Amino acid sequence: MQIRLSARSCQILRRYCWGLAVFSGLLLGLSFPPASLPGLVLGALVPLFFALTHTSTPLEALRAGLTTTLIWVGITLYWTLYHAIAAAAFASAVGLLCLALLMALPAALATSVRSRRGTAAALVAFVLSWMALEAFLTYGPLPFPWLQLGYATLPLEYLQGFIATLGTPGLSLWILGSNALLYGLLRRPRLLPFFALVGWLLLPRIFTAPTGSSLPSVVPVLVVQHGVPAATWDRMPGPARLAHLLHLTESALDTSRVRPLVVLWPETALSDTTTLAPLRAWVARTHLPLLTGAIVPANGPRPSRFAYTNSALLLQPGHPVARYDKQRLVPFAEQVPLVETFPVLQVLAVPSGGVSGYQAGKTPARFQIGPLRAGVLICFESFFGNLARRSTEEGANLLVVLTQNGWWGRRPVYLQHIQAARLRAMETGRAIVQVSADGITALVLPSGRIARQLPLQQAIADLIMVPLYTQTTPFVRDGDRLTPAILFCLLLLLGWTFRKR
Repeated sequence: MQIRLSARSCQILRRYCWGLAVFSGLLLGLSFPPASLPGLVLGALVPLFFALTHTSTPLEALRAGLTTTLIWVGITLYWTLYHAIAAAAFASAVGLLCLALLMALPAALATSVRSRRGTAAALVAFVLSWMALEAFLTYGPLPFPWLQLGYATLPLEYLQGFIATLGTPGLSLWILGSNALLYGLLRRPRLLPFFALVGWLLLPRIFTAPTGSSLPSVVPVLVVQHGVPAATWDRMPGPARLAHLLHLTESALDTSRVRPLVVLWPETALSDTTTLAPLRAWVARTHLPLLTGAIVPANGPRPSRFAYTNSALLLQPGHPVARYDKQRLVPFAEQVPLVETFPVLQVLAVPSGGVSGYQAGKTPARFQIGPLRAGVLICFESFFGNLARRSTEEGANLLVVLTQNGWWGRRPVYLQHIQAARLRAMETGRAIVQVSADGITALVLPSGRIARQLPLQQAIADLIMVPLYTQTTPFVRDGDRLTPAILFCLLLLLGWTFRKR
């Protein structure tokens, strides 16, 4: 009888544990666009922390953590399964499973540390290891920083100075710290944990947003959103693409009272360079600079799998074509990680946009058009704060994001992508013009506010007055100093935890 009671108690406890893990996954999923419940992420991990207290081995903790991350990843990134190309959708499903497993590792590590050093050390281990994983997904060979906690929906106006100083890594650390302190308060309600939590939540108020010494100059920019579904655009021949884009551009020019400084077209607007000659003739005839996305043959002799680059081209009257090649490529869709070291991995490539093996660029864009010095990020690159920071550090007074999000239809990818642009603007103190094939095309100010947004999935061209800021944020000046400190502290903690007594 006693054995049956014990087994039943264990079963109830196990269900309670999984229920908490599921609840945590739901809270995390609702913290990101499109649900976008502001501030929910500040306590979303607390149920998981309580679930981990009922696990006795790292394997049990890994299962609990995987339950949470699977639900979170599924709610937030389900749209990747709706890619217009079936092979890309299948590859996305495998990638989501791997991502969920990777993000569950801090739970296993925390339980291992708890058995040796107690609950407080376990919480610190969870926070530090989660931050280390975010750094790995940003700077490592498998780049996918899309799900950093800092991209959750938060009152960004409250956090502007904090983000301008510590960037998205600091925001992720603040979120993790809030969850850890809230868990500590709920576990043992005392005055000290309460004041620690309140102080931590008020911490961003210490940081002030940088302000320029003078009003920024403003330049007119014509943005063109072609509005054609990605699969249809992919099948369109180059001349048809060019005719459609020029029609939108010239129609807008005919009705505009202000002559734009530059015309912006989205990512992969040109399928190749065969239409470059007539386009250069148009630029010479109209005396209008044009910045466009294009698929371009790579420079020099390369293996066939790296025959192309995903590029941005700047065409100016009387100047040679300037070029920027995308540096951070989407894993498996644009380049298989580590394929240059292990060529056999190329069999895993997915031709999700006509090309399954791009060559990565090495240097940031250095485009200048009169007073405008543009730093360019292509699509996925807007999730990499280090790229935007480097462009700003080298003198860019405007950041331009060229993107093609139409492969997934009308799904949350649009909202999540513009959220990344908002954070890049706040980190760098620069306005961002995001030019998308079918949305979201928008102007984002350094405060994170979206000042102008074009209708989604419509063919439209619009003249936007864009401010050129020159102030330097602490994040641009000092860089990401937080991540190296986090990694160092994690190594110290692991050494202290697992040393022989």
